[in-house]
Amino acid sequence: MTSTAPPYRAEHAAPSPPAEPARPHLPPMPTPAWAGWAGAVLLAVFAGVLRFIRLGEPPSIYFDETYYAKDAYSLLEFGYEHETLENADDLLARGGRDLWTGGADFVVHPPAGKWMIALGDWLWGLTPFGTSMTPEGWRVAAALFGALSVLVLVRVAVRMTRSWLLGCAAGLLLALDGLHFTMSRIAMVDVFLTFWVLAGFACLLVDRDRMRERLLADPTAAWLGVRWWRLAAGLCFGLAVGTKWSALFFIAAFGLLTVAWDFGARRSAGQRGDGGGRWSSILTGRAPEGGAAAGRETLLAVRTAALLVLCALVGAALAVLVWAALGAGPAAVAAVLLVLSAVGLAFALRRSLLLRCWLLFDAVPAFLQTVVVAAGVYLASWAGWFATAGGYGRQYGAEHPLPALERLPDWLSGPIDAVRGLAVYHSQMMQFHSTLDAPHDYASRPWEWIVMRTPVAFFYEGDQTGCGAAKCSSAILAIGTPVLWWLSVAALVVMAGWWLVYRDWRAGAVLLAVAAGWLPWFAYPDRTMFVFYALPFLPFLVLAMVLALGLAMGDDGAGPDYLPGRRIFGGIVFGVVMLLVIIDFAYMYPVLSAELMPYEAWRERMWFETWIFGNAGGE
Repeated sequence: MTSTAPPYRAEHAAPSPPAEPARPHLPPMPTPAWAGWAGAVLLAVFAGVLRFIRLGEPPSIYFDETYYAKDAYSLLEFGYEHETLENADDLLARGGRDLWTGGADFVVHPPAGKWMIALGDWLWGLTPFGTSMTPEGWRVAAALFGALSVLVLVRVAVRMTRSWLLGCAAGLLLALDGLHFTMSRIAMVDVFLTFWVLAGFACLLVDRDRMRERLLADPTAAWLGVRWWRLAAGLCFGLAVGTKWSALFFIAAFGLLTVAWDFGARRSAGQRGDGGGRWSSILTGRAPEGGAAAGRETLLAVRTAALLVLCALVGAALAVLVWAALGAGPAAVAAVLLVLSAVGLAFALRRSLLLRCWLLFDAVPAFLQTVVVAAGVYLASWAGWFATAGGYGRQYGAEHPLPALERLPDWLSGPIDAVRGLAVYHSQMMQFHSTLDAPHDYASRPWEWIVMRTPVAFFYEGDQTGCGAAKCSSAILAIGTPVLWWLSVAALVVMAGWWLVYRDWRAGAVLLAVAAGWLPWFAYPDRTMFVFYALPFLPFLVLAMVLALGLAMGDDGAGPDYLPGRRIFGGIVFGVVMLLVIIDFAYMYPVLSAELMPYEAWRERMWFETWIFGNAGGE
């Protein structure tokens, strides 16, 4: 089955009467199960081989490795980021270890991604293949996570389409994307952010299926048990935020998505408001057996007040986040809107049993399992900073004591002072990100990313010899495979139409994920940004591509949407698209991997002037 339309059609239909057999709300995964896993593993191995070949080229620190490689090394040495000598890059490239000067260094990203670089480097040093703190060492974790993200995407696509063909196509497209390839071969943290965002989404997909299985077994169930996969999603999202703060937008989007899936599943299961006599009186508004009418009114009043308080607290928390990101003015407007929304939601919940069940058994647990768990994991990523005394801002509490804390024992005042220092540190990090506007030749705007107008020249040397020509070049250009990215624009248009016409959940999920990774950057038009900021939503562009290709192929002739010749035409389109991406990646490979080539060969791959000079212009 390669169609993406038939498997979930039943979810859009009206629920079956209780007397009829259960509708197929949850199509089975394709069989045999091992075949899908075999395809995912083989594609991950293929992606890994591509990324590990010549991983040590160039044999020097380049682009933002100058920050992340040294920060990762200092985490291993000190537990926090440390200042380095001016010539630390050269020393490190030659195997030097004495890089340090001064004290703690101020950094602008959390440490989780740098810990992954550090641990990968440490493990690489334990293998027969290399030693610690070499180019291969500080890049090995990125290459590994790049390959693993291919495996995860295959499983995500299979679960969304119930098709091994489309799942493997998604993995191959990601493996052959130039931007993902280059970011998997450099000691930067964006590939870790991409992996953990995708892994969190994958966990929520499994949770979605598990929850529907429970509702199929018991359509009137209120409590659906412990949601272990949603807890795993919270863990992944915490590691994503611990890598880069931009993951917060994905957490917000996916948090709303998972509770929307829950609400839709309950409606599909036939839950409309009778409760089946199984939900508690605080949900139904019914007084205990034998109680008076006054008891019911009291329960309603208590419930409404509790909902108002809960919604107001959530609104206040969101307003604080808006204030931190955008300033006091937008925060005030957001606070008013959120309070009004809270009041409206509370009274809506007062009259709807289904909404109350969804809030108590789905929405609140989802918040605890994703946001709260993610917050705990995020704090844990700062363990090295907490466990040592020399980190940047670590002594802020001791240097700025609060009289109220002097009466507390050291075991209590110490952690409070540490949290105060971390809060001040975070405010300084936020100040940096909100005011970053340094000019850069390869800076780009969000609307330019998807068309690859201004890729980033990570590395270029044009005075080399040995390629058989008079002038040789070696380059690493951080650019997505152009055919893939350009076709993804059409795929997004198809997804938008599919969702508007059919309200298909897969199209909505893909569009929401792309929006979460892309649209927030439009709010900062003056900020310095680069095309690789688009990497976290690349897997969802790939999903849009394979879903659109699945729609083009249609079903296998058994469904009502079957049209003679459609499957042949769709298969041709599928094959042409995959072949174009393969050819395009192979053509661009030399400028993605620092391969030595004649200057003319490099120049003919630079299709636009902005691919050479960025925004600087010139010849």
